[in-house]
Amino acid sequence: PDNKIDDADRTALGSPVPKFTGGLNFELKYKDFGVATYMYTSIGNKIYNQSKWYTDFYPSFTGSNLSDRIKDSWSTSNTGSSIPIVENVSNFSTNTQSNSYYVEDGSYLRMQNLAFFYNVPNKYLQNVVKRLRASVAINNVFTLTKYQGLDPAVGGAADTLFGIDLGNYPVTRSMMVGLGVTF
Repeated sequence: PDNKIDDADRTALGSPVPKFTGGLNFELKYKDFGVATYMYTSIGNKIYNQSKWYTDFYPSFTGSNLSDRIKDSWSTSNTGSSIPIVENVSNFSTNTQSNSYYVEDGSYLRMQNLAFFYNVPNKYLQNVVKRLRASVAINNVFTLTKYQGLDPAVGGAADTLFGIDLGNYPVTRSMMVGLGVTF
């Protein structure tokens, strides 16, 4: 080592492109009742969590509320921390340089959809309709991840900022009630 930090110390910290993506559709029926789900996973990508710049560094927005993560930041009594030092000035050690602190594992498993349905038996339909189905579906049921940002799917301008989380609002949970009729 040359005991100085410069361009020679730069290294690639990962790729925003997942090593594996996949989904699973599952449906279970019992008599006239059923449940169906769709799960999606993305494994092996890295996310640059730019939102930490706003929440973890005092000089970025002086006087603003900071995240709880900084309670474990580097200090002379906490030299093993991976969180940069908290200082009240902008400098190379805090918020003026991109560094590995912002890069996180973006792997996740999300239950995209969970639906419950009931098919009304034909004996109750009296040949008026061929089929009648009532259903309730929930979208974005849960997400399992170690990512600290709002959403590991990182929405927004994916064509120009692929893999960069600027704090976009995450996918919201929604619920739908349906009635399907076949004549």
